Amino acid sequence: MQSREPGQRQLALVFDIGGTRLKGGLITRSGEILATKNLETPDQTAQGSSPEQVVISVLAMANWLCDAAGVQMADVDGVGISIAGFITAEGLVTATAHLSRKWIGYHLGQRLEQNWEKPLYFALDTPAPTLGEAYFGAGIGFTDFVYMTVSTGIGAGIIAGGRYFTGGLGWAGGVGHTIIDETSPRLCEGCGNFGCLETFAAKQGILTTANELLDANPESYLNELIVGKRDQLTPKLIYEAALAEDPVAKEVFDRAGHALGIGITNLVDIVAPQRVVIGGGIAQAGDLLLDPAREIVRTHAFPPNLRTSEIVQSALGDLSGIYGAAAMVFYDLRVNPG
Repeated sequence: MQSREPGQRQLALVFDIGGTRLKGGLITRSGEILATKNLETPDQTAQGSSPEQVVISVLAMANWLCDAAGVQMADVDGVGISIAGFITAEGLVTATAHLSRKWIGYHLGQRLEQNWEKPLYFALDTPAPTLGEAYFGAGIGFTDFVYMTVSTGIGAGIIAGGRYFTGGLGWAGGVGHTIIDETSPRLCEGCGNFGCLETFAAKQGILTTANELLDANPESYLNELIVGKRDQLTPKLIYEAALAEDPVAKEVFDRAGHALGIGITNLVDIVAPQRVVIGGGIAQAGDLLLDPAREIVRTHAFPPNLRTSEIVQSALGDLSGIYGAAAMVFYDLRVNPG
């Protein structure tokens, strides 16, 4: 297979396979997006759903992106993929919390090699956006920072001494499944434990809190937005209600931010980063979520000098994952080989 050396690569085809959304793009070495597309991920909860459904969507999206950008697949120097599953650098999925369990043991790398004779790069959807922020976003200029994604789940990527930190056993940064209240009745859909951070500050936790508060406050404006139908409740609608000054919606984000602050404090106490970058879909709520979190860190991180760790919103928004996938291609970055 003929391919350019990493330092000469100019164009990356990239994908972010999430539990709910599938994003794709063509990105240049300078960070320009030539084309991008965002779709719902093919249903990963229905009985019989399979990785092949997602792969078919990825291949179709690749053709659409090339057509939209006016380029040929031959112009692409490599393919980078961020995925909501634990995946080796070669593309073998070993575990997942937010995709169909049929992904476990699936070799995405071998499958895509059937279609593309290109260098392929793979990473869990925490390392990928961390690398995106490191090379193209809010992590530029920082040798020690943490990226936290707050979305369907919560995870953290750690840049230590200018390099991505995986830990001796791999997959360091699983802050979303750290227990912050072992007496809680909230059962995590991902790890199976009670009271982990995700059950309070990720999508599942935010919806649970909103439903609890709506039970006690049926007059909430949020109820009007969902026309009383709880199955229509989403973090985005809660955010819209909070912007309209609905007390219930604002309380939801206060509680989620408080819990997130506890998780960040624990991480800051252990890792001592210069900066904490918060990304992911739910993080788009901005200061509604982050101000309560900042207050917890300011008052509880120890020793006190750790309270100065900056907590900022992602510079790349929900595109951090595809930018990280591009960084892997351009800088020949392999996360968790073997």
